[in-house]
Amino acid sequence: MIIPLYGIAFIMSVIFFMLLVKIGQKQKITNYLLLFVAISIGNFGYYSICTSSSLENAIRGNNLVYLGGVLVPILLFVSIANLCRLQVNHGLLLFLVLFASVVIYYAFQVGLRTDFYSSVSLTQIDGVSFLEKEYGPMHSLYLIYILLCMALGMWILAASFSQRKKISYKVILSLFLAQIISIGVYAGERMLHSRIEWMTFVYLLDEILILSLIRRIGMYEVSDTIANALEEHSTYGYLVFDNQHRYLGCNEKVKEYLPEIADLRMDDPIGKETPFLYENIAARLEKAHNNDAQKYYILTKDKELRCTIKPLFHGIKKRKIGLMVELEDETQRREYIRLLHDYNEELEKAVEEKTAHISSMQDKMLLGMADMIESRDSSTGGHVKRTSEVIRIFTKELEHVGAAYGFSKEFLTYVTKAAPMHDLGKMAVDDRILRKPGKFTPNEFEEMKDHAGKGGEIVAKVLQGVEDEAFIQIAENIAHYHHEKWNGEGYPEHLSGLDIPPEARIMALADVFDALVSKRCYKDSMNYDSAFQIIEESLGTHFDPELGKLFLRCREQLISYYDENGRTA
Repeated sequence: MIIPLYGIAFIMSVIFFMLLVKIGQKQKITNYLLLFVAISIGNFGYYSICTSSSLENAIRGNNLVYLGGVLVPILLFVSIANLCRLQVNHGLLLFLVLFASVVIYYAFQVGLRTDFYSSVSLTQIDGVSFLEKEYGPMHSLYLIYILLCMALGMWILAASFSQRKKISYKVILSLFLAQIISIGVYAGERMLHSRIEWMTFVYLLDEILILSLIRRIGMYEVSDTIANALEEHSTYGYLVFDNQHRYLGCNEKVKEYLPEIADLRMDDPIGKETPFLYENIAARLEKAHNNDAQKYYILTKDKELRCTIKPLFHGIKKRKIGLMVELEDETQRREYIRLLHDYNEELEKAVEEKTAHISSMQDKMLLGMADMIESRDSSTGGHVKRTSEVIRIFTKELEHVGAAYGFSKEFLTYVTKAAPMHDLGKMAVDDRILRKPGKFTPNEFEEMKDHAGKGGEIVAKVLQGVEDEAFIQIAENIAHYHHEKWNGEGYPEHLSGLDIPPEARIMALADVFDALVSKRCYKDSMNYDSAFQIIEESLGTHFDPELGKLFLRCREQLISYYDENGRTA
């Protein structure tokens, strides 16, 4: 019975290690990986002892037991600190590592010296091998070390309890109970002199607990990432809730708009003890059952806030993990609307200025989004800004002949405005592809090609309700079709000739030209003559032959721009 138990424990620890690798791919899990490896080593050591046929083999298994047994406490202590978001003092950590090294040294001298075990022999009971040993003076160091690590773990949990607004009390309580169980089982083993090492199975329970907590902590990191990324938009506040409407976090602007938020605890729902928040936030969350954004207004003592509740998705599969509440101060804009009835002429000008300001902000936000996506791409630094300028130069040339091609001034303006968004689809591309510092494999390139189709969808969703339909269509076409080729060999839809929207054909020329003359991590920049020669030779195959000829007229302006601004980020 004992041999299968230890065998199952070892197999389960390996399975848990593989689960940890899978669920923690986008989190910092190095400490947890080491902990799970140490548990697996210890479990294999126990299995080795009970199946050994000689004292020499049993001692080897015993060495593995103590290697795992010494590493697990210190790694468990560090893991508890990480889960509680507390920094371990480097001096303390160094002391524990040195202490652990001394214990391991003496443990590995079993059979050679009598410091750790004064005597050791192998007995078999019902086909199961056991080490019969008498503890030496240095074995007390191991007991002291174990108790010290457990005490430090309890100290970390006690320190975390006073900071429950930063870490969920459920996480603290779960870790506290796990520590109590560990201490109780360890003490029980020593008092009852049990032949079965029950701590093996306690460590398996610790692994299960850590796996569940890592999934939960991951949601907190998602909310922190969102809050930090959007902090720069000074007029916007963001709150994040999970699917059960429990509070996960907010940015500083929310605390300015709604000071009551400061009293909320992490992982708690909004209760009726805060009636204003309950009525304006919690009650609205209860009604947000579908995936459509819900908009309404909140009136505070001195502000009128537009509130939008949106579903929050995570991962490529767009799994819904909660709700995000967006707050925007619209006090001035609403005041303008109320004054329209009395001050028509005067307010008309103010509204125009406000609209221009909002439009400018939208343009900057869209460019900022594109820059944020580009910052993830290790190979295309500065690409968004350069291609936008190439498009500006090209559309200036097209203004002279626009009538012959049916290009209105408004159309060309929209093309210039939409150019920075052509690669927004890259936000849906995995970091391992996007940040690869070199050329893609065929499979990686196929994944990368998905950004064009997804880019059209993302642009349409981002701009819906913000810009007019004509601009949205142009921006969507640019993102979706700028990798199509005149001969139909492009992607994602394999369109050809005039079936490719003209705005996408314009963007294709700018996109490829910048790729040719710019330096990338996997290639050097190409000289201008070669780049323009490639463009010219590709007319009628890759590019629209008529638009391509017009693009070649911009040679001097393009060379001047790149010479002045460089060809790298």
